[in-house]
Amino acid sequence: MTSPNLAAPHVAAAQNQKEVTINDATDALDLAMTASLNVDCTAGGSILVTAPQARRNVRLALTGTPAADVILVLPAVPRLLLIRNTTSRQVSVKNATGATAALAPGSESVFYSSGSGVTVAGLSTAADAQVYDFGMLTFPTPGASETLGKIIISRAVILPANLEGAVGHVDVNPADPFAIDLTRNGFSAGNITISTAGTFTFTTPGGSSVVLAAGDVVRFVAPSVADTTIAGIAVTLAGSLA
Repeated sequence: MTSPNLAAPHVAAAQNQKEVTINDATDALDLAMTASLNVDCTAGGSILVTAPQARRNVRLALTGTPAADVILVLPAVPRLLLIRNTTSRQVSVKNATGATAALAPGSESVFYSSGSGVTVAGLSTAADAQVYDFGMLTFPTPGASETLGKIIISRAVILPANLEGAVGHVDVNPADPFAIDLTRNGFSAGNITISTAGTFTFTTPGGSSVVLAAGDVVRFVAPSVADTTIAGIAVTLAGSLA
């Protein structure tokens, strides 16, 4: 028998050499409370943390030089973990179910992984986070692939999944659905679609949150096919400091 979460061994009734099992259990608790593990993220994509790694380490240091953003997948083990991102890429921390949390490049946070997903410890509601909102405004009818707005991010910012909380307004509706590409350093980080009725729909890749690092260049880019009708576009994104 073992403990339910850390899988530390139990002493069986009338067993011999109880001290061996007790020592093993003590070692397991010691490692779970103090040990640190370097996790190489050079391969990029989804990086899996095994159950033994999560149980026997309290801190994960993400290392390496991934060419793209990273998804750190935690096992189905209820666990409080300190995770440090030493890479230059944003990391989405998730498990098999529920919510996903974000970790900016160069930052370190405490995460709790449970059956409800992964959350950042200490942030119980969106109101607890420090607000960092930004947006764009353009009045003329834009041309094809025109940059509608450009922002230089001054500090690490988290945009929620599907840009939740974002708002938009258009003075003259488009003749066809108008899809604005939200890019980060030239790569798509989200989409803002304006319907012919003037309704705004916001999405992010995979429905995940987006982490923007200090120095990132964010652009709002018009679709490659021009719409000669639309005019007066305003968008505000609701972010928080990472």
